[in-house]
Amino acid sequence: MKKKHPVPTYEQVITQAMRRLILTITLMVSLITLCIVGTQQTLNTTREAQNLLTSLHQANIRDVPSFIQWNNTTTRNTKQPAFIRVTTPKTTVTSATKTKQVILTSPSSKTFFARHRQKLIGPFTYVRGFGFFLTYQQKDGQNTYQLWVSLRRLINSLIVLIVLLILVASCAMTIGAWWAHRLAMRLSAPTIALVHETKYRSNNPDRDQPTLQVPASPREIHDLGQAFNDLLVTQNQRLQRERQFISDASHELRTPIAAIRGNLSLIRRRGTAHPEVIPESLGFIDEESLRMQHLIENLLHLSRADRAQLQLTDQDLSFIALQLGEHYQPSLTQPLNLDVEPNVHVAGNGEMIQQIIVALLDNAHKYSPADQPITLSVHQTATQVTLAVADCGEGIPADQRQAIFQRFYRVDQSRSQAVEGSGLGLAIVQQLVHLNQAKIMVSANQPQGSRFTVTWQRPATK
Repeated sequence: MKKKHPVPTYEQVITQAMRRLILTITLMVSLITLCIVGTQQTLNTTREAQNLLTSLHQANIRDVPSFIQWNNTTTRNTKQPAFIRVTTPKTTVTSATKTKQVILTSPSSKTFFARHRQKLIGPFTYVRGFGFFLTYQQKDGQNTYQLWVSLRRLINSLIVLIVLLILVASCAMTIGAWWAHRLAMRLSAPTIALVHETKYRSNNPDRDQPTLQVPASPREIHDLGQAFNDLLVTQNQRLQRERQFISDASHELRTPIAAIRGNLSLIRRRGTAHPEVIPESLGFIDEESLRMQHLIENLLHLSRADRAQLQLTDQDLSFIALQLGEHYQPSLTQPLNLDVEPNVHVAGNGEMIQQIIVALLDNAHKYSPADQPITLSVHQTATQVTLAVADCGEGIPADQRQAIFQRFYRVDQSRSQAVEGSGLGLAIVQQLVHLNQAKIMVSANQPQGSRFTVTWQRPATK
């Protein structure tokens, strides 16, 4: 079974990142310093060795006395121990030089020249038992001048420098880790506070959630808190709508059930003695059961519309509107005016577009006087297509035009039964319009009444 690793906290992520950054910067600075100092020291040593070799060549040494004379008259700037061998036709002079003296044919020089030497890169040579050297050789006629400059002092200096850099890096890492921890604590504090408050506020998911206290900085946490508060407001509104929906649905279903049970009770109590009440009560029962059936069907339509996923295709909106208008005209008590521009196409679902038009016409029919016309229009511009149904009824107050698309909402707050319906029709229409990637709005019709407009945006032409 795979072992689950603990998820790092915001503070741990920041601390680790800062430590890596400090370590990387420290190592880079140390490496650059070491390279610069080492290169500079090597170049200085090389320059000093070449000057010494040039001095030997210019002295034209032929024997030991001439070598001693060169030593007495030459100022050597090299600070590194060196070994010199001058080969002439007469003799071979070997010596070991130090800072201010030359030791001729010393035991160390004899031992040095007897040891095995391994050539490395360029002038670098390794001599067993003596270490690393810079090796130079120059010939002048029958004379050969050879110089080996030790790098021990240079290497020792670099080792000291490395130790100092390690100490400095350790101090920098210690101070940097402490500083990174404090910085991470300060940066993560608003996030941790926001998380704790979120957990505290969300203990009861069935209640409306109050908004959170949002920290002013940093900006990202502030924006996150604001976005979360917006989400809470939306969630609270959804919960309120669901509660209102349950309450309204219960009320709408309670009324026909109460009427059905009341008439059944009337039949049981008085049906035998007064059989004339039976047909009337059965009529009420049939009417209320039909009303309850329509309500349940609308609820099912609304539920399916909420979950529907459609593939939109090209639809001839002009043809659909004209066909429905001619088919629906005989069932209306009001005159129906058709103002349909030809050859108007939209991307949508044909069946749902028909449901939208029928529902809007039915709504206009319910709320319009019998002698006032209803207008069904279809038009298009360069940027959009509009489908509109206008009536000449009492109209909808401006402050209620958005609320009418809520489920069970009726402009008649007393829920008068003078107009049939459950208050779900426009909610279903809005959902169908949304599924067809369009927008619906209601406005005042002139001189009176309401105008429902469905709008599709046309794609921009290249």
